[in-house]
Parts: sequence; C-alpha cells; structure tokens
Amino acid sequence: MRIFKEEQAFRQWWIILVLGSTLVVTSIPLINSLGDNSSGSTNLLGLCLVLLIIVLFWVIRLKTKIDARGIRAEFRPLKVFKRQYKWEKIEDCYVRQYLPVQEYGGWGIRGFGKAKAYNVSGNMGIQIITKDNEKFLIGTNKPEKAQKVIARYREKFKTA
Repeated sequence: MRIFKEEQAFRQWWIILVLGSTLVVTSIPLINSLGDNSSGSTNLLGLCLVLLIIVLFWVIRLKTKIDARGIRAEFRPLKVFKRQYKWEKIEDCYVRQYLPVQEYGGWGIRGFGKAKAYNVSGNMGIQIITKDNEKFLIGTNKPEKAQKVIARYREKFKTA
C-alpha cells in the first residue's frame, strides 16, 4: 500500500442523540409561541442556531492522507483547519491508542500548547512528533492500514 486515505464524519449515536434532543427542546417553545407574537422571533433564532450546528456536524469531515509527500489532515469544508507534515520534518510517527477525553478534552479540533489533535471518534490515532518537538495526533479508524503506510515511508525516508 502506497497511499493511505481516510474520511471520517461525526456519526456517533450519542452525538445524534444530543443534537436531536436539543432540536426537540428548542422547537417546543417555538411551537408553543405560534399563537403568541411576543417571543416567537427569539425562539425562531434559537431553532435556526441549533439547525446550523446540526448541519455543520453533518457536513464536516476529517480527511487524512499519507503519501510520499507526508501526512495531511483537514476538517472539510473548514479549510482553516488543515495540517501538513512533510517526512523531512517528522522526527517520529506511529499509530497509538490514546484517551480522547483525558489527553485532549474530547473529540474535534483539540489540544493545548504543542500537543494538538484532530479526531472524530474512537481511541486510535496517528501520533506525529516533529523535529521541533510539536506533537500532533490524527484520529483514525483504520490503524493497521495507517501503520503499514507509515512504516513504508519511515523506512524510505529514514525517519526512525
């Protein structure tokens, strides 16, 4: 295997439950205020905000690619959250199990200081340590495939 590609989305049952419950809770006051014009606009604004958050969770994807150029990860369509590491800049790279809540405070775009993470689900990730001692973790649901490609390029570029 020469290239590793993975796309992940926020589709965990508990996220759907929380977002669905929030939608129901914000819809009830709007439905109750249909006959009363006093607070309908505020309730509608709250519902629109919840719908926007639900749409964001539905369309955001974590895309990861490992190839001869290096390792890239980005949350699409949010082009601002994009990371790229060339093999020459990587000191160490491996797949590891991690504790999302304890180490990074949960899932998503996470981290503090030099230790950061992009993750969507699970507890397996591609750990990257740069020559500048920056630590970055990319969550993966395909740890075995990722490890095979990493091992191939680490050998090729002698980053071990």
